[in-house]
Amino acid sequence: MCRFNFTLSVFFVVFCAFVLCGCQDMDAQLAVRDSRMAEFKGGYGGFGGYGGALYASEYAKRYSTMTVSESEAEPEMLPEAESPEVDPARPERLVVYNAVANVVVQNISQSIAQLKSSVAAMGGYMQQMTSNSITLKVPVKRFMDALTEVEKLGEVTHKDIKGTDVTEQMRDLNIRLANAENVLGRLTKLLERADKVEDAIKIEKELERITETIELLKGKIAHLKNSVAFSTLTVHFNSPVPQKDIGIKIPFYWVHGLGTGLTEPVEDYPYSGSSPWRKALFELPSGYVKYYEDSYNARAMSAEGVMIHVHYERNYKGGEVEFWATLARRVLVGEKVFSIDKRDELELKGKTKAVFLTGSKEIGMKQYEYLIALATSKKYVTVFEAWGPLEQFEEDRPKIEEAVKSMRVR
Repeated sequence: MCRFNFTLSVFFVVFCAFVLCGCQDMDAQLAVRDSRMAEFKGGYGGFGGYGGALYASEYAKRYSTMTVSESEAEPEMLPEAESPEVDPARPERLVVYNAVANVVVQNISQSIAQLKSSVAAMGGYMQQMTSNSITLKVPVKRFMDALTEVEKLGEVTHKDIKGTDVTEQMRDLNIRLANAENVLGRLTKLLERADKVEDAIKIEKELERITETIELLKGKIAHLKNSVAFSTLTVHFNSPVPQKDIGIKIPFYWVHGLGTGLTEPVEDYPYSGSSPWRKALFELPSGYVKYYEDSYNARAMSAEGVMIHVHYERNYKGGEVEFWATLARRVLVGEKVFSIDKRDELELKGKTKAVFLTGSKEIGMKQYEYLIALATSKKYVTVFEAWGPLEQFEEDRPKIEEAVKSMRVR
């Protein structure tokens, strides 16, 4: 009975050794098969000719010597998502952590700035930012600290944390890189011994291919290392409070149209001559042509492109000239992006006070000057606009100011 048990034990040990050797031989056979397939197809792992055969050889050598624990062991369980620190008991595992959170705050822009500053103090950096979200790279050891900072900003309505184990991916990349570098060294030696020009040319082509592959693999490894070292944190912000200043809308439509002749010139106006019994809105400067006029509008221009537009607009109770001048400046600066750098007062005929604003604007790499004069009566606001290329406008400025003084205020 004892002899039978001893024989059975010996048989069991021999059987296990056979199975283990068979697994290793199977890996080697698969690698050799891949090598033969590569030669048949003209390449292996992206290399053809000399490079394919050498790369397949390196692949077969490396994987034929791997143990069962390296090639077939079941992957270890990932750390808990809520505790993404590297487990000291298993420091060899490489895990990439990503977190997405939705937070309700009072002030979105202020919260984004605060979170960005906090992560920067931890050694992290901003990757992307919009008006209501931010994506940050956080050192893995400070990942939970960053999530705590997010919770301090407001109410977290959603949080999703994921960990991806990339240990095998990194190991595979390193093996492929080592194989490629070995092939590179062997190809270099072959090139040194090449006697024929044709052989040298073929080897040089393979060297170029495998060099590109090595650089690509190094880039992937560097990217993966950075992903492991820096976790990704994306935070989307929402607020029950309106974040945009709605401002105060100006109800006078004609004020919004100031300066439009310069920024959006109208190309065609029907000709309309002055009626013999209609008084002119202003005296036409010399060298200018009045090409349109009716009871409330008059337009003129010089041959050099300086334009004049005089128009009457309805006035309202309390509408003093200072009110309209302030409103006009606000629209020209805030909406039309004019640079208003000069303000004067002028006395017109009949001792009517007019306010003079002068500014400029660059359009198409060319500087233009703009002038507006406003005067008021109980019924109307008289508006005198003039604009044109800077040099021509400055040359005609004295004539334009005289035309302003000649305005007929109703």
